[in-house]
Amino acid sequence: MLLKKSKNAWHFLNQGLIAVHYNEFKKAISYFDKGILLEPENIVLQLHKGMTLHKIKNFQNAIICYDNILLIDPKNLDALYNKGITFQSMDQLNNAIDCFKKSLIIDSTFSNSLISLGMCFSKLGNHEKALALTDDVLCNNPNNAEALYNKSLILGRLNRNSESLLFLNQALDEDSYQSNILFEKGQKLTKEKKHEDAIRYYTRALEMDKKNTKALVAKGWTLDFAGFSNKDIFIFYDKAIEIDPKCTDALLNKGMVLDKTGLYKKAIDCFDKILEYDPENIRALYSKGVAYISLKNFGKAKAYCEFALDVEPNNVTTLCTMVWCLEHSKKYGEALVYCDRALKIEPNYVYAMSYKAKLLLLLKDYEGSLHWYDKVLEIEPNDQRAIFHRYKVVVELDKKNKEPFLKKFMKL
Repeated sequence: MLLKKSKNAWHFLNQGLIAVHYNEFKKAISYFDKGILLEPENIVLQLHKGMTLHKIKNFQNAIICYDNILLIDPKNLDALYNKGITFQSMDQLNNAIDCFKKSLIIDSTFSNSLISLGMCFSKLGNHEKALALTDDVLCNNPNNAEALYNKSLILGRLNRNSESLLFLNQALDEDSYQSNILFEKGQKLTKEKKHEDAIRYYTRALEMDKKNTKALVAKGWTLDFAGFSNKDIFIFYDKAIEIDPKCTDALLNKGMVLDKTGLYKKAIDCFDKILEYDPENIRALYSKGVAYISLKNFGKAKAYCEFALDVEPNNVTTLCTMVWCLEHSKKYGEALVYCDRALKIEPNYVYAMSYKAKLLLLLKDYEGSLHWYDKVLEIEPNDQRAIFHRYKVVVELDKKNKEPFLKKFMKL
């Protein structure tokens, strides 16, 4: 029974952590509460609930969580430190100092408490003591970004502006470096389709460097993949565009989400912004073509596909976008030419193979269509669309084969 309870409690912890990484803080707290209901003395659940409450500025209840931990484990460094941080956020500096000092009695080298204690002293006007504590941290780890930021701030308060700027630049460089390392780990996990693990790294990357546009785009993409609303997704794309108005990946991804949700004109606006500074951007050109197909403006759609093919004649995605455009325009023979061009470049490209089979079906070349659907199913046996359309082809072939027999029978 105890094992079952423990398993359930940890399940709620994991669900809560996933919600935190997706910025769903209230949902996370609900999960933590369910776990705590099963195990009131689960320190990890109490800690994460407290940190999440701090994120939504519910400081009093966060302190209650840390106190619950300290009743069980009076020497818990994480609880003492986070309690101090919460008091610091409430501007109760003396209470914060008391918490940090208690943690340093347990571990005198605990850098987080040394840095935060220094900032409390600086806020109280004791900048020299703050500087000494910060230097202790940097002596052990010269690349500690938070210590570098705080030293910059303290030096600024002492009007040592040139030194302040030097340490600020060092801090920014270090944060950017660490943030990119976290982003790269997230990208590796995304390629392995471990999206929930990846988003944890993107979140941490953004905690290190809020201006990491690559991490912002990656987090936005992952939220899109997870089925979040446009509003939740666009927070990250828009932030990346605010930081860098020429952030192509953010504009492309935002445009594609808009297109996918039927906001075609707004999608075109995103692609146009890219084409203003990069007029030969292939993805923006053919994506604009896709949006015009959805708007049933096949003339413009074809034109943008042609622009893209002028830049890169062997771009298979553009060729297949042209196929889609021409098929919707009922120009099946012309579409087949572009389909064959795509297959010459990538003979086993299933999308082009399926489209060739469909075009041959529309042209009533049932034998040819059946041949290509069979080739598709050799590569992807569970392709439901190919299975469905192949059945339609077989029905048409049966009708065709029965017609001579019926005509002969009618003459008898």
